[in-house]
Amino acid sequence: MSDVPFFVKLVTQMIANLLTASRLFLIPIIIHLILTGQSGAALIVFAFAALTDLLDGAVARRLDEVTELGRVLDPLTDRLLISGVVVALFLRDGLGPPLWALLVLVGRDILILAGSTWLTWKGSPVKVTMLGKTATTVLLVAILLMVAEWEVGLWLFYTGLILYLGSGFNYFARGKKVWESSQEMT
Repeated sequence: MSDVPFFVKLVTQMIANLLTASRLFLIPIIIHLILTGQSGAALIVFAFAALTDLLDGAVARRLDEVTELGRVLDPLTDRLLISGVVVALFLRDGLGPPLWALLVLVGRDILILAGSTWLTWKGSPVKVTMLGKTATTVLLVAILLMVAEWEVGLWLFYTGLILYLGSGFNYFARGKKVWESSQEMT
């Protein structure tokens, strides 16, 4: 793809980053819609937000133009979207998962955020794995179904949570290797 004109690459990067930013700005709207009982509108806005996640990655990978901003902002936005909406579902009439599952989800996100920040600082930025992408996709579909108030959404959420924990352990193992190698240097 090296023969792609600079302008096309620049526009591609901008589109991918704008899609991610739009998803970030939709999070409080979705949360508000859920908390005020506007499930239909929340479903539409959440579906659009989830679609932007698919599109921004496709746009960026199409021309192999992943930006540093996108590399950081996209997974952070995914974490905020998933955690924020699950918390809102929990708060609104218990439509979401139970408290223990919510704490596992949010706790994993906090640990991964802290760990990935540290790894980036150490010069070993975290690359998203296929397991992580799969877990995120399953969770997005599960949340969509929970917003639609379909019971199967909760069961799919548990599947996504298991995958999510698996990807968290994978990131932890990679972080441990970086930690051990940095300790050997001192």
